[in-house]
Amino acid sequence: MTAKLIDTHSHTYPRTYLDLLKKRTTIPKVTVHEGIEYFVIFPQEEAAGPGGGRPIDASYSSIEEKVAFMDRENISHTVISVGNPWLDPFDGPDSPDLARMLNEELATYQDVTGGRILAMGVLPANEVNDAVQVAHEVARTQGLYGLITGPFICGRTLDDPALDPLWQELETSSLPLFIHPHYSAAVDDLRDFGHALPVSIGFPFETTIAVSRLVFAGVLHRYPELKLLVAHGGAALPMLAGRMDSAWRSDPSTHDRLPTPPSESLARLHVDLVLYHERSMRASTNMVGIDNVMYGTDNPFSVSDPAANVRAMQIAFSGESLQKVSHLNARRLFGIDVE
Repeated sequence: MTAKLIDTHSHTYPRTYLDLLKKRTTIPKVTVHEGIEYFVIFPQEEAAGPGGGRPIDASYSSIEEKVAFMDRENISHTVISVGNPWLDPFDGPDSPDLARMLNEELATYQDVTGGRILAMGVLPANEVNDAVQVAHEVARTQGLYGLITGPFICGRTLDDPALDPLWQELETSSLPLFIHPHYSAAVDDLRDFGHALPVSIGFPFETTIAVSRLVFAGVLHRYPELKLLVAHGGAALPMLAGRMDSAWRSDPSTHDRLPTPPSESLARLHVDLVLYHERSMRASTNMVGIDNVMYGTDNPFSVSDPAANVRAMQIAFSGESLQKVSHLNARRLFGIDVE
């Protein structure tokens, strides 16, 4: 591939964070069986007994392994983020201190990798005012280029008016927020197929629901400069945008909070291209425009297939468009000053 690659969807689990998960006795947690650590987030994984869940190897936490992966896949830079469940399980009064501890460590990655790995920070899970303060600090921390969250912030859905101070802070600071799934929609309906259906179907629909609530609540209408990156190509939203507009038109009760069609808000989103297929990539691009889509890998998870993403990108895009999705759009969104 002739274009540079900046990976905007890549995860890490710092050892200090894994140790926190190992102390938990309920999902999400890390278990140890015969010397191997396992990441358990779905009930069916726990039901599998000792050794259930997905094995954790060095790629989950080693920055050296991440750089080696980048070299193998011809990735020049990575915008890295802690993987789910972030600090959601740690919503006590010490949550802000845990966030600051992790963010301090994440901020060092840029220097220790010669500028190749740039990190997003995490938010505390206890109170919105603490999340606002941590976001304010992250925006002023060298080495941190954004924040990641799941479908809830401080236990609140993304449409909750209590989150308005956070949206205001993020808009003022121009700090991107990466919205990523964790809990899976329709867990019971997707049982019996290991983690395949929760990851392939449940995760995207969880994201679709979370972002749809945010859109219908008028968050992007009230904060038009808010920078939101939505995982997995915007999930099902590219297929449902027209239906959302039709439903909005047919239900005037939604117009007080969202006075314009939902598709206008959806067009303001940024999405990664962890989609593995050119037609899906084109659908996401049709929703948000060529300037708002960008490469990602979902490393180190087993679902990751960066070669398939590159092949699909080469089919879906060419010339300047390929350069944009490969690295130029990521540079602009995150303010990355690289050649």
